[in-house]
Amino acid sequence: MSKNLIDTNLIIRFLVNDDPQKVARVERLLKNKNNKNILLDIVIAEIIWVLNSYYALDKKEITYKIKALIYVESVECNAFLINRALTFWEDNNISYIDAYLAAVAELGNMSLYTYDKKLSSIKTITVKEP
Repeated sequence: MSKNLIDTNLIIRFLVNDDPQKVARVERLLKNKNNKNILLDIVIAEIIWVLNSYYALDKKEITYKIKALIYVESVECNAFLINRALTFWEDNNISYIDAYLAAVAELGNMSLYTYDKKLSSIKTITVKEP
């Protein structure tokens, strides 16, 4: 089995479908069941940022694309955590990074220390100030 670390630019090409040759190569990589394709949390965050800021995709479309990606058989990532972060991001007026922190706090049963008042809208976490 081949273990591969996947960079943001491959996934962006694949998701925006702007270069058919590159898209086909990424698709072959992702469809190959002999591959274990590692997507780090930081790469997911960068994908979301690029799709939102550069390509101006809305939260709903980005969430749909990322959720489809993280459940591809050959993809290895923190799917449960990322899925939860995407839900927080889509349902609240917060950045994806704040949503990710909220998901980590919730899943780890931790308090989240922040000065960001928007995070208090997430009722499944405890938000505190120092």
